[in-house]
Amino acid sequence: MSLAKKSLCRLLVVSITFLSIHSARAEMIATEQAVTVTAQANRQALLTYLGRAEVGSQLHSLGVERTFAEQRVAAMSDEEIDTLMGKLGSLPAGGQMSGGGTSSGGYGGGGSAFLVVLLLALLVAWLIYIATPRSPVKTLNSSF
Repeated sequence: MSLAKKSLCRLLVVSITFLSIHSARAEMIATEQAVTVTAQANRQALLTYLGRAEVGSQLHSLGVERTFAEQRVAAMSDEEIDTLMGKLGSLPAGGQMSGGGTSSGGYGGGGSAFLVVLLLALLVAWLIYIATPRSPVKTLNSSF
């Protein structure tokens, strides 16, 4: 074995021996611990949501102070927090699109109508292109 290979092997042995101080471990946790962690995470997510500027302005326009809403969230039970987070999770992510129709409640109606009109316009343009007569292509050899 060459000196370089021996040195590399020694370096690898030393690094594996001394650098693997941290080890991962897995253990069982109780259901109550998992539920508590989830409830705390949901409560924190709700408080973060209340901290957003647009939510604060909407609360202010309704006459509700942000601190009162935060106090109410702090007083809610875990079941109430889960229910509220479920309702927030089921709401549409965006606002009303411009041109949104009433059939979809204003969410996405304009987007689908736009796509239909765009596809029809492309179909008409393709049909016109296909129906247009064209002259045969002249090659260089045809002029001689």
